Amino acid sequence: MKNFWWRRGAVVLWLLGWQIAAGSPLQLPAAERLRAEVQAHPRPDTARVNRLSALALVLRNNAPDESAALFRAALALAQRLAYPGGMAEAQLGLGFYHRHRGEYGLAQAYSEKANKTFTQTGNRRGQIRSLYNLTCIFLDQGQLAESLQANLAGLALADAEHDRKWQAFLNTQLGTTSTYLGEYARARRYLREGLRWAVASGNQPSVGHAYAGIGDLNRALGQWAAAQRNYEQDAASYQRMRDEGGILYEDINIGDMLERQGKVPQALAVGLRSLARASRLQKLGEVTRTQLLLARTYLHAGRLDSALWYGQRCLLAAQRSGAKSISRDASQVLSLALARRGRFEAAYRYEQLFGAYRDSLSTSAQQRKVAVVEFRAELVRKQSQISLLTRNERLLRARNRQQGWFLLGALLGLAAVAGLSWSLWRNVGRRRRTNALLQRQQDELRQAQSQLVQAEKMAFLGELTAGIAHELQNPLTFMKSFADVSTDLVEGINGARSGEGLGQDILAGLKQNLQQISQHGQRASSIIKDMLAHSRSGAAPRQPTDLNALVAEHLRLAHDAAQAANPNFTATLRQDLDPGLGLVNVVAPDLGRVLLNLCTNALYAVRERQQLAAPAGSEEDVAPYVPGVVVSTRRAVDGAAVEIRIRDNGTGMSEAVQAKIFHPFFTTKPVGEGTGLGLSLSHDIVTTGHGGTLRVESREGEGTEFVISLPV
Repeated sequence: MKNFWWRRGAVVLWLLGWQIAAGSPLQLPAAERLRAEVQAHPRPDTARVNRLSALALVLRNNAPDESAALFRAALALAQRLAYPGGMAEAQLGLGFYHRHRGEYGLAQAYSEKANKTFTQTGNRRGQIRSLYNLTCIFLDQGQLAESLQANLAGLALADAEHDRKWQAFLNTQLGTTSTYLGEYARARRYLREGLRWAVASGNQPSVGHAYAGIGDLNRALGQWAAAQRNYEQDAASYQRMRDEGGILYEDINIGDMLERQGKVPQALAVGLRSLARASRLQKLGEVTRTQLLLARTYLHAGRLDSALWYGQRCLLAAQRSGAKSISRDASQVLSLALARRGRFEAAYRYEQLFGAYRDSLSTSAQQRKVAVVEFRAELVRKQSQISLLTRNERLLRARNRQQGWFLLGALLGLAAVAGLSWSLWRNVGRRRRTNALLQRQQDELRQAQSQLVQAEKMAFLGELTAGIAHELQNPLTFMKSFADVSTDLVEGINGARSGEGLGQDILAGLKQNLQQISQHGQRASSIIKDMLAHSRSGAAPRQPTDLNALVAEHLRLAHDAAQAANPNFTATLRQDLDPGLGLVNVVAPDLGRVLLNLCTNALYAVRERQQLAAPAGSEEDVAPYVPGVVVSTRRAVDGAAVEIRIRDNGTGMSEAVQAKIFHPFFTTKPVGEGTGLGLSLSHDIVTTGHGGTLRVESREGEGTEFVISLPV
């Protein structure tokens, strides 16, 4: 009976408080009504606990400190009354309060206590809400694996309860986490699912939350106008609910998108309005975000004094709170503003600070991604084990049923010797077939398990390769950044001392050395980009593409690049393109990279042979050598594939070279002219990305032909 009243009180509280928070017509009048009910009911019982928590829930967005005080009072009274439902609701409310203040240790502790109590009392809706808050807490701290674990657990409960609102919130949160991980296709799928459930539920906060998640995805993809539209949708939801904190948060996002689109006056108006609101609401984190917005906007407008003023205050506040991403961005704004003012020494210091924050955040992000990969691998392993156990259990049940039928047949067959003999003969044959089937299925399971282990190893190796390449990219980028800043400093010193003539030769030599550092840093960065392309996971969607136009365009690009590098070089280009080829589903940017690489290699081979050929008219040449490249397309006779051929009459390759041509880092070009990753990456794009084949046919001294075959 006691558990019944606990559950009844929790349900009443949830229906009242969360209906109010969801934007029902109660809203502000409800706060006054609940305040009056609390004052009219001073008796310390469970009803007062429920009223205190309901009032706190209504006030949590616009009066957070008063809301926290009410939640604490409700928690103290519920503990005194040994009222688990009231304790859990108050603990969860405090968990939300501390999360919004950035006090994640307290937020996590309160939310975990609430989840434990909700689980003990059988309140599944409370469990879902607690897990959602834990999802957000872990995500805000960058603990992506823990966030995913809480998110998936909450979504499983929401699906079991058929709760559309929380299905919307938790799917949207999965999309947001995928955006942080750079898994944009996965993020788009989860966010669309979240918006679908939100619209179906009719819950306004979940609809706004979904639009905000889609806006974050647009921002990550550089789609500023689309991001602004989705942030405005979320802001409209907060306005209908009169939630000033939510309006403020999305206004800052909208201002950020306006600044990135170059709409400086509108961005300034939004920034100044947001700063006033953040100060009035005493939301220190939003004050810092607004200061960064204003610093960037004033820098964009060329008002350097204002940019420095807001940037310095933003950096100090961010350093006090430990917000590294805001500290990084503020340092960059200050470096650029000071450089434009000609204060190169101070600009250099902030550039160093910017680089330090950037490297720290990049390393942390990579560690989080590796943790998520390990979590997903463990999840797949557990699912495989569950599947294996399930199949074995089914086989055992089938075997037991067969044995049961055999026993029944044996009992019935006791009536006649002939019937018994026939039953025994049939059962022996059946058991033999069953044992053979069981053995075959167990062999298949072992093979599948071995493949799963190998796939996990390859996935981890790919992520590890990406991590190594990423860690190498950071110092290279930092080296190039220092070289560029140092070049600016040298130019500034040159301008200051142009009339004195002091050390001009030394400064010119220093500038030339810095330019060489920058060039070699860019070359190393290109190698790293190719390594990252090798290790990337996922692929862009295939789209119908005119292969003839794609081939012709990249042949022209390769020829233009070859002539730009060697103005005296010319080659005969011939195109034999099948007019009936039609559109083919491919990833055009990836296939374009393959075509450009193969055409560039063909032109390099014919140029090499031209340079090695004897002068025209000599006794060694009957006819002068004419460099030539031929590209052709055609559809296979059965219509199941298309072929692209790129043939040259260049130097050709020996059989030993052909055997290694697709190995990573293998190249026949001189040092400094090739990375050895182009053909390896091209082979991966064609075979792994498109399910096709890439083969080479070559004769040394006569020429080479690459053949791409793609399924349609």
